[in-house]
Amino acid sequence: MAFRPLPFGFREVHRLRQVINVLVKYGFGWVVDKTGLSHLISLGRRLLRFQEKVPLSPPQRLRRVLEELGPSFIKLGQILSTRPDLIPSEFIPELQKLRDEVAPLPWREIEHFLVQEWGRGWENLLDIPSKDPLASASIAQVYKGILATGEEVVVKVLRPGIREIVKRDIEVMRLIARLLERYLPESRLYHPVDLVEEFAFTIMREMDFTVEAANAEKMRANMKVFPWVIVPRIYWELTTSGVLIMEHVGGVGLDQGEALEDKGIDRVLVARRLVTAFLKQVLEDGFFHADPHPSNILVGERGELIQVDFGMMGYLDKAMRQAMATLLFRIVRRDYDGIIRVFKKVGVVEENLDERRFKLELMGLLEPYFSRTLEGMLLGTVVNHVIHLSLKYRIRFPPEFYLLGRALVLVDSNLRYLYPELNVIEVVTPFALKILKERHRPRKMVESLEEEWEGIKEGIRVFPSQMLQVLQRINKGDVHLYLTHEGLEELKEVMERNSLRLSVTLLLVLFVVMGTWGLSGSWGWRWQVAGLPLFSLVSYGLAVGMGVFLLGSVLFRKR
Repeated sequence: MAFRPLPFGFREVHRLRQVINVLVKYGFGWVVDKTGLSHLISLGRRLLRFQEKVPLSPPQRLRRVLEELGPSFIKLGQILSTRPDLIPSEFIPELQKLRDEVAPLPWREIEHFLVQEWGRGWENLLDIPSKDPLASASIAQVYKGILATGEEVVVKVLRPGIREIVKRDIEVMRLIARLLERYLPESRLYHPVDLVEEFAFTIMREMDFTVEAANAEKMRANMKVFPWVIVPRIYWELTTSGVLIMEHVGGVGLDQGEALEDKGIDRVLVARRLVTAFLKQVLEDGFFHADPHPSNILVGERGELIQVDFGMMGYLDKAMRQAMATLLFRIVRRDYDGIIRVFKKVGVVEENLDERRFKLELMGLLEPYFSRTLEGMLLGTVVNHVIHLSLKYRIRFPPEFYLLGRALVLVDSNLRYLYPELNVIEVVTPFALKILKERHRPRKMVESLEEEWEGIKEGIRVFPSQMLQVLQRINKGDVHLYLTHEGLEELKEVMERNSLRLSVTLLLVLFVVMGTWGLSGSWGWRWQVAGLPLFSLVSYGLAVGMGVFLLGSVLFRKR
């Protein structure tokens, strides 16, 4: 393929060359050749296409590529590991092995960054006794500090220069994604350009610590109903986009079994609290911790759950929360038809769904697990199998659904360590029933009706402008409709009948709106009949006539 000019500067070109050489090194040279970037391969790599002494599978080679390319690509791999809808299933376990741990930067670089954020004399605000970080990741380093007031805090500092590095890598990713979509048609199934844009949005938010601080505050407010859930306080007066100051709350990691036993902490209690807190986050709040691995959830002296690190959070809107509660209830009832209805409501069915076959496979997958404890039930594996089964039948879900699946796998791992005898169904059932009963209370039903009415009013308001847009497009010739049929007279008759019914329905709505308009305005009362506005009476009368016509057309199947 011919040489292709590159749309950015020297630093990006240099980084692109590094990416290309690493891809070739691990056996992805065919991708480089297809995208027309082979001219960037170094001379040494061109002469010797690298071969591993020990044969590696494609997933292993991809993981090696991401690890060698550094922080941005490791983060990309971690996001990909949560998206079974975007990558083949065999790649996910390997990408889940990616670890976000790097060697710490020297203290002098961190100190220089603190001067940039807080100005000189920052030592008067905060003392950091040990210059060795508690943790060091690709984006930030974490230290223990003491405020001037004597309070112990955790200091999370953005790695200096990381924003520039990530921005440069994102530009390189964008170019590669565009070339993949253009020259590898099979890659379009996974939408590489959209994936890079989603990654860019996610990681730029993660590098803004004011967002993480706001997440912590929201979680703290949501969890205040549980005195045994502790979310550290944020010190907003010292927090910036590059430095996060959080209350230090000591605890033991969920996976530190000996320490838990030494402190006499009841593992069963902690496990049940973990499930309860997670279900509340998902089903009630719609705001959940999407990275609940052991180092992000500590255990206090009396079995309290201490949640830390709020960089990766999941959001579920009201419809999704209700769907999740219904799904749990249907699973508990073993109502497979109900499960499929939820899947169809939440997801997007790309093809005609063979519901009978899908139900049989779903039954075969779930039935063996209903009477098992966690010890005999790999819940994370079950979740992944259900997701992949849905994808097999071309049912695709919103991204937050897959993020929830990843969080559930991590919660399952924690529960398995704490209390493998726990029967999750027994814990989930009363919670799901409580949510569903709450939905059917009169007050909730009234609120739901009010929301629906607001939606109807908004639809009526925008309907004229939308119709005008459609008519303008038709007038310009932008809308074309082609129908070809042979011997489908019955279908033609049904379409004509339904078209007429649709027109009458629109007129009915119009007359109701006009009648309501006449009631609400003083002008409508100028002419009255029996104390009622004539305009509204006529409008409502016409609406009733339209309604009678519709009813008759349905009952007697007339045109």
